[in-house]
Amino acid sequence: MSVFIIGNFVEFVFTNNAFGNFPGRYQNFFSEGNFTFDSKIFALLPFNYQGAQKSKNGDNISSSLTLPANPLTLNWVQEAVTRPCIVTVKTYQLTDSYQPGALLGDEVWLPTALTYNTQVIEMELSSGIDALGAQSPNLRISREAVGSLPSTGAIRSG
Repeated sequence: MSVFIIGNFVEFVFTNNAFGNFPGRYQNFFSEGNFTFDSKIFALLPFNYQGAQKSKNGDNISSSLTLPANPLTLNWVQEAVTRPCIVTVKTYQLTDSYQPGALLGDEVWLPTALTYNTQVIEMELSSGIDALGAQSPNLRISREAVGSLPSTGAIRSG
């Protein structure tokens, strides 16, 4: 039997410095203190990441982070949902010694909603393009960023 170990790195960047020394960086697999990767320090946060899900129409791309329910976590998730925040999640296949190996996913999200009960808090994450009613990142497609762009709707072949 083969074992397939997956670990997640999550990074929260508040665009208005809501928490001062953020970004907050967390991982969910190394339980012996902080974990340093790519010259960044990630603290342990017991969370479950459910990757991208989309509807049959392809118009609703979302995922979620599930965290243990307590007053601290609830307050923190409420701040992430109500203030401008960008969440980056990287998923890696881990080696037997719990070192990141192959990159399986690199996703960028906006926190858009939360649900909770006495056991868990779920932070809903939506794509910046599909986040209805949310502040999308203010980025523009430009020639400098992506190269030559069409200036008309006319497309010629050949």
